[in-house]
Amino acid sequence: MIDARLQPGEVFATCADCTALRDLLAIVDIDAAPILATLSLLQHEFPEALEVCGGVFLSAQFRVAAAFKVELVYFGAKLASRDVNRKALRKQGIAGTLVEAFIGSSAIAQYPGESDPFVQVLRIDWPSASALLNASTLSCLLTAPDHFLIKLQLPEARLILPQTPEVEISKPNFLRVKEVMDLPRKLDGSSLRSLEIASHINLDGLREALLEARGLRRLVIGQSNLLEGGLFDELSLPELETLELEVGAAFGAQGWNRLLQWPSIRILRLHGLETRSEGHLEILRLLAAAPFWEQLTHLNLRISARWEPLDAALWGELWSGRRFALETLQLSYLTPERMSQVWRGHFGSLKTLDVSDNNFKTELGNALAGADLPLLETLDIRGNSVQGDALRELVTTKRFAALKRVAIRLYGDETEDYCDWNGAVVGNGSVHLTDREIEKLWLAGTGVCVFDGVDGYR
Repeated sequence: MIDARLQPGEVFATCADCTALRDLLAIVDIDAAPILATLSLLQHEFPEALEVCGGVFLSAQFRVAAAFKVELVYFGAKLASRDVNRKALRKQGIAGTLVEAFIGSSAIAQYPGESDPFVQVLRIDWPSASALLNASTLSCLLTAPDHFLIKLQLPEARLILPQTPEVEISKPNFLRVKEVMDLPRKLDGSSLRSLEIASHINLDGLREALLEARGLRRLVIGQSNLLEGGLFDELSLPELETLELEVGAAFGAQGWNRLLQWPSIRILRLHGLETRSEGHLEILRLLAAAPFWEQLTHLNLRISARWEPLDAALWGELWSGRRFALETLQLSYLTPERMSQVWRGHFGSLKTLDVSDNNFKTELGNALAGADLPLLETLDIRGNSVQGDALRELVTTKRFAALKRVAIRLYGDETEDYCDWNGAVVGNGSVHLTDREIEKLWLAGTGVCVFDGVDGYR
């Protein structure tokens, strides 16, 4: 093996300065251009990926691999991560001066007395060579077939290999961002119609795309505190119809002010709304004043915990005397008293009502007593421990004259054993009645059938 290394002060600053490495690899019949272009790409892009990924090395590696998959395939390069220290590199026959220059001060002891700490580096493999990139110093160490060190940044990859293809700008209709690597590096938001953001990550690259996304119609936000940052500041989304907030526990007044920018909202899903503090109760006041509140056609509202106390006056203001355009209403984790307050509003267009998971038991009738829903066709009462006789009484009320289907789960007298993986009996319980059995026992002559339940928003 040949130890070829730069002399003090010698750097690569232009393509012409790459001649030494090109000549060295030519000895073993290797084209240096794809290697140099790969190293250049990583030197320029990996620091940004690390910053976007909050310093998480593996996330940065995956992001670069995804963002530059076309270029890396063209260079014949594959990426991996490795932990190295001075001893491990010297065992490969690499000269000590190269090892010191490559690791430098980037190796930090993790415990007192650690004499040779490890450094996480990026490994790059080509068909005929391998190299390491130190993300802290951006120095590159060619490890096979010969040893060579590049300490400063190379020219841009396109200058080294002008014909290199690039990943095309992404113009998606639908985009789901669960982690940073899901966000395309080149993103044009002009065609975006549906956007899902799962968590609070560095989304600076999304802001510009959102400014272009004037046709966005559906927005799903995993953490409500995303609305508190600058991502949605003064952002006009004139066609936004659907807003889903999956975790509303951190929802504050500042976040609600963002929502007031979007009066076109017609479908609102808000889960995990806390009501135990004055700050969170303020959300109820703002909701009542929202320009889209009475114009909603679909509302799915779930309080953060079952039986969590609600201020009766504030809750009443949401509903009393209002005429809603709602066609679908889903309410969960309410007391019978709070549910009964809802019917102080007018719901002349409501066709689907989902009050599952409220555990009303014998109080279901009281919870719905004030509901005058002449167009109601679908009713979901699962998770309320309702008995068969109460079911028949409910579906035959004149207030639900248009009712066609109901979702409910009832048990019969028959029991079954619960078995472990090896067949051992670990308990027993009642068997669910089938839909047809429920219809025969309690719904005969009503014209109402049993169905699986309202889906898509639970």
